[in-house]
Amino acid sequence: MGHVVKALAPEVEVICVQPLGAPALTHSWRQRRVVTTDSTDTIADGVAGRCPIPAVLDDLLLVADDAVLVQEASITAGMRMLLDHAGLVVEPSAALGIAAILEDRDRFAGRHVVTIVCGSNVDVDAYHRWVGPAPIHRP
Repeated sequence: MGHVVKALAPEVEVICVQPLGAPALTHSWRQRRVVTTDSTDTIADGVAGRCPIPAVLDDLLLVADDAVLVQEASITAGMRMLLDHAGLVVEPSAALGIAAILEDRDRFAGRHVVTIVCGSNVDVDAYHRWVGPAPIHRP
């Protein structure tokens, strides 16, 4: 996605977002080399790698303008917002972009912001523990 965005609109800022509990890719981007971590601790298991794939890092180094880490509470808040405002049940990894916005509102204020929201591969019981019950819509 980053390659397409940069090809069509090179001025667009592309930001890589990872959970604080799985920082290997962000550390690798910042250090410009593969950095491996011993473990991960995040509900965002879809992005919880300990050793980034070198080709993926090479791609990010070409297109990403920044890489940030977000807290678990922001991930679950993002999941809740997507449920409440868009009716979407998403896995934690899909809420990373929303989490980044929630953690740094000033950075994104007054800007057009796009985030990719994909993935609803989530255990229902775990989802309810993280997000709480679905909102009740009354006519």
